[in-house]
Amino acid sequence: MPYSIVEPENFTEEHQSFIDQFAQTIEIASSRSALIAGAKDVRSCHLTASDRYGRTVGLSRGKDVSGRMDRDMPCEGTAAFADCYVREDRRLLEAGDTGALKSVLNIHRYKTGSSALVFDKFLLNHHPSKSVLGIVYCAHETDLDRFVSWFPDYWAQFGFGCSIERAEGEIVDGVGRLSEIEYEIAFLLALGLDTKAIVGFFRRLRPSRVADVGTSLFSIADKMAAAGVAVASIRDRLILARVHQRMPASFFAKVTRSHP
Repeated sequence: MPYSIVEPENFTEEHQSFIDQFAQTIEIASSRSALIAGAKDVRSCHLTASDRYGRTVGLSRGKDVSGRMDRDMPCEGTAAFADCYVREDRRLLEAGDTGALKSVLNIHRYKTGSSALVFDKFLLNHHPSKSVLGIVYCAHETDLDRFVSWFPDYWAQFGFGCSIERAEGEIVDGVGRLSEIEYEIAFLLALGLDTKAIVGFFRRLRPSRVADVGTSLFSIADKMAAAGVAVASIRDRLILARVHQRMPASFFAKVTRSHP
């Protein structure tokens, strides 16, 4: 029997008891550490959070997030990217994998200051009833300067702040599947890098693949043409597909010092 996604109005007493116990666990952990964590229901409405997360988004306590969407948070940096968070949540819910994990790099002006937080999201599963009740999130801080050193022009291109997922595959919406190196190049094209800059980036990050850049660029152009996209419109198409917000796993690992 597959797991069912359960809307909050359909929670049983057993479901609500499970969520209450989860909230109590978060509250206890929050009193003993600087944990950044919480949970949302399947509509991305917050259920509970640690006190540090609450302060990060401009609230006094973690439990004050209850009943709020991200767009309702006092922190403007969080509210500005609320639509991104909802899309990320939907993709996780619709993946059909109860053990799936999604990692996201959020760089914002939080209420506690500008910082880079890496959020890991996974499903809040109630195993006895084979139900998905929501999404659990936890986060750790990473070095903001590391992102800037790798992608110094990102904010000039897209404005301050970002919500960037670790791409779990090399599929571009409306175009199809790319190879690993093609997707890496596509991400850099979406960021506005020209061929010379892309080669320089690969020399720095993946010197063993520099020789493959030219061939991969031609392959991307061919796949775009097959999808009806002219060479002059490739970057626009990549941005439309939000490739600039879905970082290749190899790059994500470098920026966050995590494993792909």
